[in-house]
Amino acid sequence: MTSPDAVSLITVSYNSARALERFWAGHRFVPYEWTVVDNGSSDDSREVARRLGAQVVALDSNQGFSAANNVGASATDGEVLIFCNPDVTVTPDGIATLADQVRQTGGIVAPQLVNADGSLQENGRGIPYLHRKVRHLLGWDDPGYVRLAKASEVIDVAWVMGAALAITREDFLRIGGWDPGYFLYYEDHDLGLRMRSAGLPVRINGDVRWAHGWRRETRRNLTVAAWRNEFRSAARFYRQHPYCLVPLPGRAADQVRRLDVV
Repeated sequence: MTSPDAVSLITVSYNSARALERFWAGHRFVPYEWTVVDNGSSDDSREVARRLGAQVVALDSNQGFSAANNVGASATDGEVLIFCNPDVTVTPDGIATLADQVRQTGGIVAPQLVNADGSLQENGRGIPYLHRKVRHLLGWDDPGYVRLAKASEVIDVAWVMGAALAITREDFLRIGGWDPGYFLYYEDHDLGLRMRSAGLPVRINGDVRWAHGWRRETRRNLTVAAWRNEFRSAARFYRQHPYCLVPLPGRAADQVRRLDVV
């Protein structure tokens, strides 16, 4: 199994004190190193994280999710990086499984996230064509988009939610880390497609199941700030990955379509 010294857990917090208390207090992640990068919180996120056993990197202002994740990677030494949100409950055996798998296969390996009732959460996705994104936001099913890993399954996907994923430091540096041009939203889409474009897999391991208290503001609350971030990130993503606008014929579209395994 992977040595604890070879793994670094990285969590970005922003006014996340309550989430840290709920999902990390009383749960074992030791002996793995845990670093919390705090994005200028106004609550006591930093104090809570330290009390729970984290090394805290305190930023003066909110730099965004991607930039803060990159800070966390630079502040740690692990051979394997596991990025995990404040509202995810990690487990030592799950950490070891993800780390061992990603060292063997490269690319990205994520757990199958689950809701509080144990039901599977949709953290694996197919190619984010614009029409799929719109249908999904409207609550319409698209079996080619949402991917779920059953127990004993390891499935290939185009991208995984950034709430929890493992990647070797070598591959992380190879693709240039998280794109800091994304303040929030779509950064995980971009990370997954860049990994796949580099010829490396993006997978979900159905035997690792971590609880995630998912709260997507653009689906549950009509806040102006959330929608502004959504549209800005979407515009950046589709400029960078125009073959995801619509599945039209063409070399670029054909290349990405081969990644869209159903």
